[in-house]
Amino acid sequence: MKYKQVGFSMGIAVPRLGNFADISSIKKEIATYVESILPKINIEDLSGWKLTFHTTYACTDFIGVYKKFLRYPSDREYVISIAIAIPDNTQAPYGIPPRRDGTIGSFRPARSNRSHLLDPEYDKYDNLDQYILAAAIKAIDLGFTKGFTCYGKKIKFQDL
Repeated sequence: MKYKQVGFSMGIAVPRLGNFADISSIKKEIATYVESILPKINIEDLSGWKLTFHTTYACTDFIGVYKKFLRYPSDREYVISIAIAIPDNTQAPYGIPPRRDGTIGSFRPARSNRSHLLDPEYDKYDNLDQYILAAAIKAIDLGFTKGFTCYGKKIKFQDL
């Protein structure tokens, strides 16, 4: 990635997700997408801080983008947290089959007081990889459309 101050991390809160989706390829495609939109964002207002996209694939009811950056001053790093809802096979034909306990993971409801929420719209996709990539892109776009405030500056899409 040519923007050295941008990074990626992920958390997988749905056991066995890697058996049903190519997470490594999806991460590369998300990185390519982010690199393509960075020129449209006032990233220079980060004043040399690193920007990390942390995506968690979770058993939840909505796609969520935390409304605020997480800040790590000792590392000079801002983190954008995104939660991607992963469907089970009752929510989408490509969803993950439940484990013996009848679930795909520990359910964590989305909270609108902390996150901007999007409907996952599972029915618009043909497979799990396609859904996860589209959900991540929608979440990133929503976050930069709404913007994140950093020390009085709003980091968001700019009118070109």
